[in-house]
Amino acid sequence: PVLDPAGKKHECYYFEDDRVTFRVEGVLFRVHRFFFERDSAWFRERILDNKQPHDGVIELSQCTGVIDFERFLSILYPASFNEHTAKTLDEWTSILALSTQWGFDTIRLLAIRELFPLATAVDKIVLAHKYDVKEWLLDAYKEVCLRKDSLSVEEAKRIGAEDTARVAIVREKLYR
Repeated sequence: PVLDPAGKKHECYYFEDDRVTFRVEGVLFRVHRFFFERDSAWFRERILDNKQPHDGVIELSQCTGVIDFERFLSILYPASFNEHTAKTLDEWTSILALSTQWGFDTIRLLAIRELFPLATAVDKIVLAHKYDVKEWLLDAYKEVCLRKDSLSVEEAKRIGAEDTARVAIVREKLYR
């Protein structure tokens, strides 16, 4: 029997089969438009403003590299729904960076959650300032000020002169 294709489109689970093609460092990525249009005003503008035909390519090389884009796409297209491909601080930082830049709020929250147990106190200070994760700062500063070891030269470079001075002042008061 032939099925009648007529029917009412489901409001959430009926997808047009549109794709969008991105070029990053000469590599083409052809993915579903849906996630990008639904979750990111940044992409909505670029996709809708793209004057090229449906198969036009949107250049992203100014925004990201291939590896970082692959990491980001691993969230939209997981190999397993049970576990993420990204495991390391570096991988999740890539995802946090792009989700913040492009306004993917739920992916940003996921990256923040996954980074928390991976990041040292110094990592948290650096990431909090760079990606506006202010809720990490107080506890990270406390941890750095209360730990036995003072900041290393490398850590001081990472957090900057102002934060290094603040940490030194607090540590001096605590350990007098």
